[in-house]
Amino acid sequence: MNIFVGNLPASVTSADLRRLFDGYGTIINAIIMRDTASGLPLGYGHVYLVPEDAAFEAIINLQHTHLKDSPIEVRECVYRASRDRRVNRQPWKGV
Repeated sequence: MNIFVGNLPASVTSADLRRLFDGYGTIINAIIMRDTASGLPLGYGHVYLVPEDAAFEAIINLQHTHLKDSPIEVRECVYRASRDRRVNRQPWKGV
C-alpha cells in the first residue's frame, strides 16, 4: 500500500522515513518528493509498505507522531481522476 506522509520538515530524508516505518512490515520504497527545478523538498513523501494489514496499523499508530520536532500527517495515498482533485477550485483567470 502506498502511504502518504505529509508535513515533513526539510531535513527529513528517505532513511528517516524507513526508520520510522521499520517494524510495520516490508518497506518496498520510501521517497521524499522534491521540486524538479530547485531540488528542494516539497514537505511530503511516500512509503510503499506491504502487507496491507501492516500498512493500516502503521497509519493508525504514526498519525500525528513527531518526526524531527514536527507532527506528521499519515494516510493512505488514494489516486483520483484529475477532475476530482480540486472540486472547489476556482478557474484560473490569467494575468
